[in-house]
Amino acid sequence: MRPAVSLACLGLVACASGQNAEVDAARVDSAVADARVVDGPGGDGPVIDGPVIDGAVIDARPVDAAAIDATAVDAAVDAAPIDGPPPVVAHVLLAEVVLAPTGGEFIELVNPTGTAVDLSTYYLSDAAGYFRLPAGVAAATVDAADFIVKFPAGASIPPGGVVTVAVDTAANFTIAYPGVSPTYSIASSTMTAVSVTGSSSLTNAGEPVVLFRWDGATDRVTDVDLMIAGTPTAANQLANKSGLAVDGPDADAVATAYATDAFTLPSQATPASARSTKRIALESATTETHGGAGNGVAGHDETSEQLGTTWDTGGYTTPTPGQVPPALLP
Repeated sequence: MRPAVSLACLGLVACASGQNAEVDAARVDSAVADARVVDGPGGDGPVIDGPVIDGAVIDARPVDAAAIDATAVDAAVDAAPIDGPPPVVAHVLLAEVVLAPTGGEFIELVNPTGTAVDLSTYYLSDAAGYFRLPAGVAAATVDAADFIVKFPAGASIPPGGVVTVAVDTAANFTIAYPGVSPTYSIASSTMTAVSVTGSSSLTNAGEPVVLFRWDGATDRVTDVDLMIAGTPTAANQLANKSGLAVDGPDADAVATAYATDAFTLPSQATPASARSTKRIALESATTETHGGAGNGVAGHDETSEQLGTTWDTGGYTTPTPGQVPPALLP
């Protein structure tokens, strides 16, 4: 007689003879499709009676429907050991930055995932203290030329898509790049201004550029992507938020501390005017810390990214707004 197998094994392993044996997913799917639901012994509930998988019969056990729902199976799959490095949680990334000339300044995002991403809680900033925003705008910005802007309600980026944010007006952007229009413009107010002045711009020598997420209520923001474009002056250096406690506008009066950042983002050579800094590779567990304890999406530490590997660091080329290298696409 062939050994029996519980339905909980479906999709993972066939538990034959007390041992876990790997099962080809296609054969499991076929087995499930061919299986019959019959009444169990004594009429005590349905059981699955069906085909043989690797010598094991799926039969003769009462089955609780709740135990075999999709959530339970998904959780079991997630808990299964995975060979190789931990998977990378893909998310929206900074893709290109232009520091000069003023009319041509822009920041571009790319969505390297296979699904659209809602940007309505995403922010862009060149302010060194962006992470203090939950405590108030005044705490987050110290330089008159700094900006913090939020994507408008309904903003999204499609899978494999790009979003180009002009710092100057849309009209000046089109003069700099004939035939190309930005998705949004800070100076034209198509981004929601959180902190913007008439002099807001990217510093020609260099700036930190930050894409972050905040729900408008909690104590901390979430880093989505950070990079250093060029070589910032002392006044434009990214601040270290490690251990800094911030009390946001939530109901309690208790401040929450940021996790410790590696804070190893290197500066780059400063591009000449009308040249851009471009991302050339996606993030991975070998180019950035993905240990789960950082201040970024899924616990990534965005301040640990090896920009010399993932961004071009010299020999800068002409800006390409609206275009992204195939290596960055899903």
